[in-house]
Amino acid sequence: MSTTIRVSEDTRDRFARPADSSGCPMAQLLDEAADALEHRLFFFQLTDGFGPIRNDEAAWGSLRSSCSFRCPWQP
Repeated sequence: MSTTIRVSEDTRDRFARPADSSGCPMAQLLDEAADALEHRLFFFQLTDGFGPIRNDEAAWGSLRSSCSFRCPWQP
């Protein structure tokens, strides 16, 4: 199923250029852009959610000690 969405001519052109040069359908580029936006928003929200915990030394220490994964750059 498909539908029509209104976008500015500039936005349409911004998707048309890479679609034309790559041969990828514009609809696929829009899907990929929507996926990228969802991922970006997810990580912004995740980062915002950790802010209050990260600022609380006891809570942050408790969280870190409960995690089995350690980043190689962290002690």
